[in-house]
Amino acid sequence: MFNKLSARKPLNRKSILALLLMLLPCHTVVADTLLVWMAEERAGVRDVAPAAHPLAGELRRQVASPVSVLSPLMDLTDQQAITADHLWQGDAQAVLAASARYAPDYVVLARIDAQGTEPFTEWLIWHQGDRQSLSTQGDWPVQAERLLAFVSELSDRIAAEPDQLTAPLALAPVMAPSGYLLTLYRLDQPADFLDAMAQLRELFGSQSIRPVSFNAGTLRVSIDYEGAVSGLRGELQRHPRFNALPDGQLEFFWN
Repeated sequence: MFNKLSARKPLNRKSILALLLMLLPCHTVVADTLLVWMAEERAGVRDVAPAAHPLAGELRRQVASPVSVLSPLMDLTDQQAITADHLWQGDAQAVLAASARYAPDYVVLARIDAQGTEPFTEWLIWHQGDRQSLSTQGDWPVQAERLLAFVSELSDRIAAEPDQLTAPLALAPVMAPSGYLLTLYRLDQPADFLDAMAQLRELFGSQSIRPVSFNAGTLRVSIDYEGAVSGLRGELQRHPRFNALPDGQLEFFWN
């Protein structure tokens, strides 16, 4: 047997190329998740729609792999974080805060008017801080198909654009109209998002605080602050839950 193995012919170019290709790292397909909140108005009453709603069922039936559709648990944590009024008003801060525990790629809000002969739905879709809107009407399968096609087109468009949030953004030396961008790292537990937002709202009183993105434990928020960025950084440094990075920017670890 040893002699037979030793007598093998040397590898040709095609064999060597095939071996090299086998050694290259393989890129796995990462599944996108859609977290779908639903509020429905029926007979003049507005309420949070259950996970068993036929529109949610159609979304789960029609969605193509590797995308997955999630419905909120609506357990005590969700019930304390969000109400039907939040959903019907499209309250971005409440919806995104309640969604953080699920770490979805897309947050989808459906406001369903089921009082007519053909249900009408207004959709809000958040991804990486950007919001899109869509209106659909008709049978549940038709509406689900239109929403999934819209998200697919949005995903393709985002994939074709350079990622603007892969690294912390540099702050301008003066306040921009949209506010200062704060980056907060190490939010490792689902409750950390809600806790951090609560601490920021308490710290800055009535100042506007808007979530921009939350992914892999990193939260970015836009803060409207009266004063220089140095004053904002100073207040954060004095807070026991924020540990400043030594780069002079608005970047902190969460304690």
